[in-house]
Order: sequence, then structure tokens, then C-alpha cells
Amino acid sequence: MLLEIAIEQFALVEYVRLQFAGGLNVLTGETGAGKSIILDAVQAVLGGRTSADVVRSGEDRAVVEAVFDLAATPDKAHGLREMGIPVEDDNLLVVRREIARAGRGSIRANGRTITVGMLREATEGLVDLHGQHEHQSLLSVEKHLELLDQYGGSLLQMEGKSLDLLDRYGGGPLMGIREPLSEVVRDLAKVHGELQALLGDDRDRARKEDLLRFQVEELTAARLKVGEEEELEQERQVLAHAGKLKLTAATAHGHLYEGGGRQLSAVDMLGRVKSDLEDVLRHDPSLGEAVELVGSALIQVQEASHLLADYRDRIDDNPDRLAKVESRLDQIGSLKRKYGDSVEEMLTYLAQIQQELDRLTHSQELIDGLKVEEARLGARAEELAAQLTRARREAAGQLSAKVVRELADLGMANARFEVVVEHPAGASFHHVTHRGWDRVEFLFSPNLGEPLKPLARIISGGEMSRIMLALKVILAKVDGVPTLVFDEIDTGISGRAAQAVGEKLARIARDRQVLCVTHLPQVAALADNHFLIAKTAEAGRTVTNVASLDDEGRTDEIARMIGGAEVSPFTIEAARDMLRQADRQKQGLRTA
Repeated sequence: MLLEIAIEQFALVEYVRLQFAGGLNVLTGETGAGKSIILDAVQAVLGGRTSADVVRSGEDRAVVEAVFDLAATPDKAHGLREMGIPVEDDNLLVVRREIARAGRGSIRANGRTITVGMLREATEGLVDLHGQHEHQSLLSVEKHLELLDQYGGSLLQMEGKSLDLLDRYGGGPLMGIREPLSEVVRDLAKVHGELQALLGDDRDRARKEDLLRFQVEELTAARLKVGEEEELEQERQVLAHAGKLKLTAATAHGHLYEGGGRQLSAVDMLGRVKSDLEDVLRHDPSLGEAVELVGSALIQVQEASHLLADYRDRIDDNPDRLAKVESRLDQIGSLKRKYGDSVEEMLTYLAQIQQELDRLTHSQELIDGLKVEEARLGARAEELAAQLTRARREAAGQLSAKVVRELADLGMANARFEVVVEHPAGASFHHVTHRGWDRVEFLFSPNLGEPLKPLARIISGGEMSRIMLALKVILAKVDGVPTLVFDEIDTGISGRAAQAVGEKLARIARDRQVLCVTHLPQVAALADNHFLIAKTAEAGRTVTNVASLDDEGRTDEIARMIGGAEVSPFTIEAARDMLRQADRQKQGLRTA
């Protein structure tokens, strides 16, 4: 239940705090006073889309904070804890959403920062908000199927047996069939695509097979090895500069080991230095470290000279080998231009085209196998679609009867309502989508003796509102949402129908919290809590304020709603009489 909402710098609202209670909470006020702003704020705190435009002019940010009581939805408290949102023993959820004019806003739930997506998940199932124009969705036949599937929540009779769809399919009712059906339909689409690829034009397939075979043979014959290109490039560098490398090695060896003329080699020079130092070492032992270093250098120079000699003798100026290396590198480079940027990529591509060539070579076997799989999946899809149809038809019968009863309560005793479930004649798995193969449509007849017709063809605004109210009441009983919000559900309604709508809302409010924006005094009179929304000018600015009305305030507001802008003694007395009648009606509802 929504206990409280505080709204700050949101549209025309500077600051208001509304404390709601159980039962029927109504919000009234003149047209343009800002009633929709309150519901926009509720939507925002439920994770609805917002923009910087909602921030009050001249302010940096808007803030909406709501407090929910989770006592009636213990599973929600458990789910919030699993999301990492702490819920204390008081079972309260406090949501604070800040919308910034510039930059990013912020959202916190019980002190923890969350995302908009997490906010939607956290508040899902707490409030069902029926927008002012939502009843227009009934004109869309696509919406009818979704509403029926949403309704199908109770035990359904299928083939004479009671079947709990939730237990059988592990998901939501009716949706529990749609989930495995969607999976089968996806698999069918994949198999169908593979079949189409294999059953394409024979000439195109032959051309593709020839191309793949050529590519496989070319890459296979190349006998590519990972790392080979790097090794060949290194060898090419050596072979291309063999003469220079050999001469440099020989010269360096001579300087280190052989010397020339009266010039000593590095080995001889280091040997003489070492010998001289050893002669004087007995006079000053501190020269020991220098002797060791010179000795070490002598050993390293000797080893270096031996390595250079080996390298000099090993290097061979071999033009034939150089030509072979360059030819192999050219071959690899040519293949890279066609098949990949590296040997690794080319080998990966080879594995792929080998597999594809194998599929084409053995296409008939694959086609036969895919056809068997298509038939298997198709049979499963038809089975699930048929189950879905039977479930929908059972749910449709129940929903039709319940809507008729609700409409009778709303002053339409002679109305007929029927949910029709149809699928194409000779339907097969080729007609199945993720929603099955059914077409669902709501038919309506408002008056006795008139035939059933599609809603869009005959319905008035008042009738549309009452049908949507009936559906909302029925769906609310299925999903158990603790708070229902109606934004001008009474559009196009007056007289006795308005009284019936008010009584229906009051009846719903016995079991759950109802928030309702209304223009009808008949509805407002039945409220348990009444809020007046008014627009005033303060310090040169327009401000929307909200006040909780006492008995006198309710009388004045209902008198205004009865008589318009002018409140007279007659409308005051009419308002008092309406409130007295409403009190008797509510007493009757409580004892019923």
C-alpha cells in the first residue's frame, strides 16, 4: 500500500506531502489544477520515464519520495532483500527519486542507490496505475490477446481435467505455455533458415561448393603453420645480409682474439693486465676485486670470440635459399590478402569453410535430418499452440462472464460481452508465432437485442471507461496488486452510471487501496479520504497545492463539483445530502 508521497519542485508543485490510507482516496479539483501532476509523480517513483522538463522552472532538480507498506505483499519484501535492498521489520519501502535539470539524477530505495530498471523491478506489483487514456488501448485487437493471457490465472478446465498452468509449466498462467512455445518457435525458425539455405538454387549451391573446394584445397596445400611467417622473416633478414654479417663477425673476432701487427688482441691485452695486477696484489690486497673483474672480463671476451668464430663459419651466403624463403613469404602474403590478416586467422577460416563444404557435400543427408527435426518441432509447436487455444477459450469464457457481472454492477444490466478466440482454418505450425496461432477479440453489445460487435465500432467513451474499469477490477483480483490508481476512469459518464462507478470503486476499496482522480461528485462523495488539488498564484508564480479535506471542506468541494464555479445554498445542501447517502452506502458495503 502507498502510505505517503512527497513531491518537491515537480512541474507546478513547489512542495506537497500526501498521506494516503486504505480504502478509497479521491483527488479532485478544477480542470488544469494539476491533478495529473500528482499521478505523473507517482509514475516517476514507480520507475516511469521522466525528463528534465518536469523540474520546476528556476530549480536544479525535482524530488519525489514515496513510502510503501509491504505487509500485504511479503514476497515482495523477500524479493527486495534478494536484490540487495534492505527491508527492516517494519516492512516499509522508501523510494526517493531525484530528477536533475542537467546531468544525471539519482534513485535510492531504503537508502541504497539503484538504477531505473531496478526501481521498476522493486515496485512491480505494488501499484496498478490506469492512465487517463489507457482505455483507448481496448480499441487495439492486439491488446485483447495480452489482456486475456494476463487474466488466465486460475485453474483452467482442459480436456475435462483441472490443470494448474503454473504448476505444469513453471511460469505465469497462459504465459507458462507461451514461454516453451516461444522457445520451440525460435528453434523452428533456425531450422527453417538452414533448410532454405540448403534448398536454394542448385546452380548457386554448385557455384558455392566449387568456390569453397578451391579455397580449401589452396589453403590445405599451403601447409600453413603458426609462427612460420615470423621464422621465415628472420631467416630472410640473415640471408639478405649474409656477407655483411660474416665480415662483421670475422672482424670482431680478430679484434678480440687475434690482434694484428703490433696491436694486441683484446684477449692478450686483458691477459697482460690481469698478470700485472696479480704481481702487485701482494702489496695491496684491496686490488683483489679489480683482479676478479678483469679475470671475469677475460673469460667473457674469450667466450665471445669463440661464438663469433662459430657464427663466422656458420653464415653462408646462399642465394638459392634466400629465393625459396622470399617465395614462401610471398605465398603467405598472397593468402593473407584473401583469407585473413594472420596465419591463425587463415587456419580458423579454413576450419570454417571445411565445415561448410562438408555440409554442402552432404546436403541431402542434412536436408533429410533437418526435415525430420522440423516435423518434430512443428508437432511440438502445434501441441503447445492447441493447448494455448484451449486454455484461452476456457479463460475467455470465465472472463466474459465476469465482465458481464461487473458491467451489471456498473449500471449496464443488459450489456453483453464476449471474448472470441479464433485461429486460421487448417492451422499448422507454419501459422504459429511466439504468441500461438490465435486471434483474440473483445465483442460488445450495450443494449438488449443488439448483436455483438467489435468494441471499436460501437462503443462510447463512457462505455469504454466502464469496460476498462470492469477489466481492471477482474485483473486486480487475479494479480493481487495492493494499490489501484485510476486517472479519470469516469470520463464520459454521468447520472446513474456515475453512481455505479463510485459504488464499484468503493466496493473494490474494501479489499485494497484505491486512488482515483475524478470529476464526479458521486464518486467523490464515497471517498474515505478526499484531497483537493488547487492552482494558485504565489509571489508572481503559479503553484499547485494539495489539501486533505475535512467534512466541511468535502461539502464545499462536492458542492462546487455539482454546481460548477458557483457554490450556492442549494448546491451546499445537495452536497450534504449526497454525502449522507454515500455514508449509508459505505455502511452497507462494509456489512455486505
